[in-house]
Amino acid sequence: MPFKNQDNTSEKELLYALKNGDVVAFDKLFAAYGKRLYHFSYGYLKSQEDAEEVVQEVFLRIWRNRKNLNPELSFKSYLFKIAYNYILELFEYVNSKNLYKHQIVEESFIFNDETNERLNYQLLLEKVEKLIEKLPSRQKEILQKRKKEGIPVKEIAEQLGISPKTVENHLTEAIKNIKSSLSKEDISALFFLLALGVFFDFYL
Repeated sequence: MPFKNQDNTSEKELLYALKNGDVVAFDKLFAAYGKRLYHFSYGYLKSQEDAEEVVQEVFLRIWRNRKNLNPELSFKSYLFKIAYNYILELFEYVNSKNLYKHQIVEESFIFNDETNERLNYQLLLEKVEKLIEKLPSRQKEILQKRKKEGIPVKEIAEQLGISPKTVENHLTEAIKNIKSSLSKEDISALFFLLALGVFFDFYL
């Protein structure tokens, strides 16, 4: 989607200005992306307060690290990736027992401009959980021991009487199977459902 700004200033120009500490450019970028970032975060967290916190934290990090911005790269993808990582931090703080599923999502799903705003995170987690249940028994067992219980590879190998290399191979295959299954599903139905369950204009 094209970047929109009332005075016809391009996003790239705003980013270069932001790198130099231009507060006006920062405010314009916030106006352009703040609302969409809020809806994206709400889709994960289902909390207005938490979603607002994500927006504030993301733009605070953008401001603090403004000198490291690369205006030649997609600011939108960069912005939503920061949001995604911060949301993971919140999930880890609130509910560490489910973190392994979030980590599997991160390993299996690639963010891009086409999907990052429209991802229904809860559906994705449910999908991953179902895919884990369908894994071959040994892959499932090792994946849960490593990701859910946090057991080191070496210890898993000792428990199961196999080599650490075999454990790593099972982990690799498990993630590969999940990733492959996600790519074969109807992505538009799975990932493009709007986070709030209602239609709203992403172009605002």
